[in-house]
Amino acid sequence: MRIGLADVNGLSKSDDTEMSSGKAVAPDARMDATQADRDEITRDSLGITAAIVGTIYLFLGISHIFFVPAPHNVPLAAGAIVTLLFFGAVALLSYRSKVPVAAANPVLFGAALVALSNASMHIYLTDDLMQATNLALILIGWGLFVLSLPWFIMFFCCTAVAWLVLQQVVTYDAEIFSHYTFMLLSAAGISAATFTARFKTYNRVIAYRKHDLQVQESLRQAMARGFEADVAEERNDAKDTFIAHLSHELRTPLNAVVGFSQAMKMETMGPIGNPKYLEYVQDITDAGNHLTSILEDLHDLVLVEKGQLKVTLATFDVPLVLDSCLSLVAHRAESKNIHVQSECDPALAFLSSDKQRFRQIFVNLLTNALKYTPERGSVLFKASICDDGRLLFEVIDSGVGMSSEELKKAKAPFWRAGPDMSVGDVEGSGLGLAITTQLVELLGGTFELKSEKGVGTTAQVWLPQSCRAYEMPSATSFAQDWRA
Repeated sequence: MRIGLADVNGLSKSDDTEMSSGKAVAPDARMDATQADRDEITRDSLGITAAIVGTIYLFLGISHIFFVPAPHNVPLAAGAIVTLLFFGAVALLSYRSKVPVAAANPVLFGAALVALSNASMHIYLTDDLMQATNLALILIGWGLFVLSLPWFIMFFCCTAVAWLVLQQVVTYDAEIFSHYTFMLLSAAGISAATFTARFKTYNRVIAYRKHDLQVQESLRQAMARGFEADVAEERNDAKDTFIAHLSHELRTPLNAVVGFSQAMKMETMGPIGNPKYLEYVQDITDAGNHLTSILEDLHDLVLVEKGQLKVTLATFDVPLVLDSCLSLVAHRAESKNIHVQSECDPALAFLSSDKQRFRQIFVNLLTNALKYTPERGSVLFKASICDDGRLLFEVIDSGVGMSSEELKKAKAPFWRAGPDMSVGDVEGSGLGLAITTQLVELLGGTFELKSEKGVGTTAQVWLPQSCRAYEMPSATSFAQDWRA
């Protein structure tokens, strides 16, 4: 399977270079983390966070019963157990995926408020400002868990309000209160620094994860395209092989049919008594020749598509080859009383190209023009040299022409224009223009069609200046080249 990084959507050339050199590829601005992405991380970590904090409050509840003097030990232990139950419920809901992403921050904020209330109650009941260290720990923990700036600031405001309320209801020494206020401010600073570091880190993690997912999806699509291309190529090879064998197998008996029908037409073995039989023999010959031409077109198309059609370069006389092309279609032109005219620039005397393929191209174009030109129409075969040195060959007819939509399909294999009242139902396989396009490209040129419905069609073949020759090589020069 032929897959390269160039097949992968979403990867630029610089990405390709950095990936091949082993460097990290930075995601672009389109992959910036959103709040929904951060909320999803908060939701995913909510279960383990609640379980850890709940375990801490379990031990706090036990320690309050045994180590806090009465009568405060019971309410403090009860507060710790209530907090434990709340965090346990949050952990259970999170593990069962019952907490939606949008509710992750409100649930985490509610859990933090429960912890803040528990710590404030501890300070109030014991009348001991040393318990303010619990508030500091909660502040630092908040910076470790939250990933939303509004919720982060909101909890800081709630903590400040709680501390100011405690100032009014607790007996304290001013110096000690200032000391613990400074401690809380320091904890807030640590929490803010932690929050900022985590916020930036997770933003980059989210961006890299998006980039990685995009690369994986692009690789998957590229592999799928590669697989489909391989399957299509195998099917195309099988089709080409089948057509080649079919063409070979059919041409052998067709040659016999055409040969015997021509012998009967010439009455080689004796006269044919009934003249009607001569008409039938002519029909058999025409049908056999038509089928043979279709098989030859199919065979040429297969060879061109597989790149097996060889070009044999030779220098030839352009006017003579153009006249031979016209002579091959003269019978068809005479049968429809179509005036065929040729014009060749006198400066264009010789050409260096594949003579057989060159003739095949213009016999196809002339035949096509005569097919779609009504009786008493005209066809012009023109050869000229452009100002830029390129060689231009044109077949201009006054036929039925094509619409813009038909013109787009004209070069496709097996496509044929619909029947027209002026020319009737035209015979053919629809391979002429497709083969012509491939042959022109094989000779290094370009093929263009211009057409207007009801006016006519112009087929233009452009060959490069390098195809032009100025004289025919002599036999003496060939011999000298061979000896050299």
